[in-house]
Amino acid sequence: MKKQPILVISSLLVILILLLGVSGCADRTTPTPEIPTSSPTPEFTPTATQTPARIVLFDPTAQASAAVVTVMTDFAAANSLVYETWTEIAGDLTGIKIMVVFSGLENLAEIAAANPQTQFITTAQNAAASANISTLVVNPVHLAFMAGYLAAMTSEDWRAGALISDPTNAGLADAFTRGGEYLCGRCTPKYGPILFYPVTYGTGSANDAAGWTAQAQTMWAETFANSVFIDSAADYPEVLAVFTEKVLYTSNAASPNLTSYAAVLGGDVTSTLQAALPELLAGVGGKTYNARVGLQIINKPEIVSEAKQARFNEAAQALADNLIIPLSVP
Repeated sequence: MKKQPILVISSLLVILILLLGVSGCADRTTPTPEIPTSSPTPEFTPTATQTPARIVLFDPTAQASAAVVTVMTDFAAANSLVYETWTEIAGDLTGIKIMVVFSGLENLAEIAAANPQTQFITTAQNAAASANISTLVVNPVHLAFMAGYLAAMTSEDWRAGALISDPTNAGLADAFTRGGEYLCGRCTPKYGPILFYPVTYGTGSANDAAGWTAQAQTMWAETFANSVFIDSAADYPEVLAVFTEKVLYTSNAASPNLTSYAAVLGGDVTSTLQAALPELLAGVGGKTYNARVGLQIINKPEIVSEAKQARFNEAAQALADNLIIPLSVP
């Protein structure tokens, strides 16, 4: 009979344990799995690719010197511009900030008017400045002086001469003679004909191929000039044929006879561009840049050597600095 209470207590404990177990199960909830969410992918809207800003050298006959190209490429790199060389005008000029026209472009005015966003600078001596066309010009008296200097420096027995036109009576023939005299003083040859060089010949009203050819023949017969400056007005194949195998010079960078010349004189493009390019990039156009005389093209470096080029440049700089009076050389 004493075992009965123990059984009762044991039974109660078992029941209590079962109740606790059921209660624990009832309280446990199954977690709801989270559904992953993703951010919406933004739609890509393509944008038009902008044309890079450019600087162009227009040089159809490859006249520009390495120094000119270096000035332009260095400027392009310093101003985040793309440098290009063109031999013809084709296509859109959009994005071109500056175009350096190094040789003849007959419809430059028309192209410039159609592209006001581009600043042009040209070496053509007969070009007119306009809103976005700047010109690089050289004093014609200075050019004639340096032509005489160069012709005398590369002549044999001082026999330098020029076929020169001076429609405005600027004294170009005298300037040429003074240029030679600045180099050699009394330029008197050792052998006949004994003359004072340099010599100059021109035409009157017969300013055509026949008239200039006659003058060339007279010059050769009377002077035996072997280093000759040919003015643009006298630049004819018939004239050049008179001086076969002689040293010839011109200032006509657009000459169809360009390869016949040892060198071409003109404005010093390199130093002028260094001054002009920053202004052109800033949109300042329509200016005339006065350049000192320089050698634009050198076709025969064996005649116009680096030493002679250096000497030429020294005299040209002195002339530009007014240290030489071109029509009054002592």
